[in-house]
Amino acid sequence: MTGVQTCALPISGGVLGGVLGGTGTGPVMDYDQPPRPIKITRPQYPQEAFVKKVEGVVTVEILIDSTGRVVRARILQSVPMLDAAALQTVYQWVFSPAIKNGRPVPTIAHAPVRFAIY
Repeated sequence: MTGVQTCALPISGGVLGGVLGGTGTGPVMDYDQPPRPIKITRPQYPQEAFVKKVEGVVTVEILIDSTGRVVRARILQSVPMLDAAALQTVYQWVFSPAIKNGRPVPTIAHAPVRFAIY
Protein backbone atom coordinates (compact mmCIF):
# COMPACT_ATOMS: atom_id res chain seq x y z
CA MET A 1 0.00 0.00 0.00
CA THR A 2 1.48 3.32 -1.05
CA GLY A 3 0.36 6.75 -0.03
CA VAL A 4 1.43 10.18 1.00
CA GLN A 5 2.21 10.70 4.62
CA THR A 6 1.49 14.12 6.06
CA CYS A 7 2.74 15.65 9.22
CA ALA A 8 1.17 18.60 10.99
CA LEU A 9 3.79 21.07 12.15
CA PRO A 10 3.09 23.97 14.46
CA ILE A 11 3.03 27.37 12.82
CA SER A 12 3.91 30.03 15.33
CA GLY A 13 3.18 33.57 14.16
CA GLY A 14 3.41 32.68 10.49
CA VAL A 15 1.69 31.09 7.54
CA LEU A 16 1.92 27.58 6.18
CA GLY A 17 4.51 27.59 3.43
CA GLY A 18 5.88 30.95 4.53
CA VAL A 19 9.54 31.92 4.58
CA LEU A 20 11.34 32.63 7.84
CA GLY A 21 11.87 36.39 7.99
CA GLY A 22 9.63 36.92 4.96
CA THR A 23 7.10 39.69 4.69
CA GLY A 24 4.33 37.84 2.85
CA THR A 25 2.63 39.14 -0.25
CA GLY A 26 0.42 41.80 1.30
CA PRO A 27 1.33 45.47 1.58
CA VAL A 28 3.89 46.38 4.23
CA MET A 29 3.34 49.58 6.16
CA ASP A 30 6.23 49.32 8.64
CA TYR A 31 8.94 49.48 5.98
CA ASP A 32 12.51 50.61 6.71
CA GLN A 33 12.62 52.89 3.67
CA PRO A 34 9.57 54.41 1.92
CA PRO A 35 8.95 54.16 -1.82
CA ARG A 36 10.58 56.98 -3.81
CA PRO A 37 9.14 58.40 -7.03
CA ILE A 38 11.15 57.73 -10.19
CA LYS A 39 8.60 58.76 -12.83
CA ILE A 40 5.59 60.93 -11.99
CA THR A 41 3.56 62.00 -15.01
CA ARG A 42 1.20 64.96 -15.04
CA PRO A 43 -2.48 64.18 -15.59
CA GLN A 44 -4.15 64.67 -18.96
CA TYR A 45 -6.83 67.31 -18.39
CA PRO A 46 -10.26 66.04 -19.47
CA GLN A 47 -11.60 68.37 -22.18
CA GLU A 48 -15.00 68.93 -20.54
CA ALA A 49 -13.40 69.72 -17.16
CA PHE A 50 -10.96 72.12 -18.84
CA VAL A 51 -13.76 73.95 -20.67
CA LYS A 52 -15.79 74.20 -17.44
CA LYS A 53 -12.63 75.30 -15.56
CA VAL A 54 -12.89 72.49 -13.01
CA GLU A 55 -9.80 72.42 -10.79
CA GLY A 56 -8.86 70.53 -7.65
CA VAL A 57 -6.94 67.70 -6.07
CA VAL A 58 -7.99 64.07 -6.41
CA THR A 59 -6.50 61.94 -3.64
CA VAL A 60 -5.79 58.40 -4.76
CA GLU A 61 -4.75 55.43 -2.64
CA ILE A 62 -2.19 53.42 -4.61
CA LEU A 63 -0.70 49.98 -4.10
CA ILE A 64 2.95 50.01 -5.18
CA ASP A 65 4.25 46.48 -5.75
CA SER A 66 7.73 45.21 -4.94
CA THR A 67 8.94 46.20 -8.43
CA GLY A 68 7.80 49.82 -7.96
CA ARG A 69 4.76 49.68 -10.25
CA VAL A 70 1.30 50.93 -9.29
CA VAL A 71 -0.88 47.83 -9.49
CA ARG A 72 -4.07 49.05 -7.80
CA ALA A 73 -5.62 52.45 -7.22
CA ARG A 74 -8.82 53.82 -5.72
CA ILE A 75 -10.20 57.30 -5.19
CA LEU A 76 -10.16 58.58 -1.60
CA GLN A 77 -11.08 62.22 -2.28
CA SER A 78 -13.05 62.83 -5.44
CA VAL A 79 -13.43 65.64 -7.94
CA PRO A 80 -15.96 63.81 -10.15
CA MET A 81 -14.94 65.25 -13.53
CA LEU A 82 -11.26 64.55 -12.79
CA ASP A 83 -11.30 61.12 -11.11
CA ALA A 84 -10.82 58.98 -14.24
CA ALA A 85 -7.89 61.11 -15.40
CA ALA A 86 -6.29 60.88 -11.95
CA LEU A 87 -6.57 57.08 -11.95
CA GLN A 88 -5.16 56.86 -15.48
CA THR A 89 -2.21 59.03 -14.42
CA VAL A 90 -1.17 57.12 -11.28
CA TYR A 91 -0.99 53.82 -13.21
CA GLN A 92 1.82 55.42 -15.27
CA TRP A 93 3.88 56.29 -12.19
CA VAL A 94 7.00 54.32 -11.29
CA PHE A 95 8.69 54.15 -7.90
CA SER A 96 11.74 52.71 -6.30
CA PRO A 97 9.87 50.27 -4.01
CA ALA A 98 9.65 50.41 -0.23
CA ILE A 99 12.37 48.41 1.55
CA LYS A 100 11.94 46.15 4.58
CA ASN A 101 14.84 44.10 5.94
CA GLY A 102 16.88 44.92 2.84
CA ARG A 103 14.23 43.58 0.45
CA PRO A 104 11.73 45.41 -1.79
CA VAL A 105 8.16 45.09 -0.53
CA PRO A 106 4.72 46.21 -1.70
CA THR A 107 3.13 49.10 0.17
CA ILE A 108 0.19 51.48 0.08
CA ALA A 109 0.54 55.25 -0.35
CA HIS A 110 -1.77 58.23 -0.75
CA ALA A 111 -1.15 60.24 -3.89
CA PRO A 112 -2.58 63.73 -4.45
CA VAL A 113 -3.16 64.39 -8.16
CA ARG A 114 -3.46 68.13 -8.73
CA PHE A 115 -5.43 69.65 -11.61
CA ALA A 116 -4.93 73.37 -12.19
CA ILE A 117 -5.59 75.57 -15.21
CA TYR A 118 -2.84 78.16 -15.60
